[in-house]
Amino acid sequence: MTKKEIRQQQIEKLSNFAETPEKDAEDQILLKKIMNLQWLNECQTVGITSSLTYEVDTSGLIAQLWDMGKDVYLARANDNAERSQDFIYYSYMTKLTKSKFGVAEVSEPDAQINNDLDLIIVPGLAFALDSHQRLGFGGGYYDRFLAKHPQSKTVALVNSKMIFETASWQVEPTDIAIQTIITPNAVLANK
Repeated sequence: MTKKEIRQQQIEKLSNFAETPEKDAEDQILLKKIMNLQWLNECQTVGITSSLTYEVDTSGLIAQLWDMGKDVYLARANDNAERSQDFIYYSYMTKLTKSKFGVAEVSEPDAQINNDLDLIIVPGLAFALDSHQRLGFGGGYYDRFLAKHPQSKTVALVNSKMIFETASWQVEPTDIAIQTIITPNAVLANK
């Protein structure tokens, strides 16, 4: 199967899963697991995306990060040939708009950009447990960003429908492995 076919298959699988109570239960387990990580306390700046309905829900995590006094930054894809992205300061007062990808992004043109983050919570459609490789949405935004900012810790919240024992997709030299994968059953740090 091609990456495109696996992406389509995963979006369908995750969309169906999103309509079940199991998805909500797993989202709560993943939220609890990340909140219990000791090193989360040491991070002040956190990059995250506003989740789509079929992704692990990040709204509760964002609220808890604010409650902890963390500085939260939402990813925003730049409309340029390089397919770059930035992380934009996000508070409960921030105005959001939907991007061309359907993701809520900060719409304020003067909002603060911070790309030197302590932690980035990386989204994806599929994650390989053995190599920590991820299958993203096909734009390469995160891989490009992470290649330029290797100092940031990376973590992914991975529900049961996103788990692959090994990558069944073509892993490119430009693909960046995720340091820590959190599943409903485990917290897996990359060796």
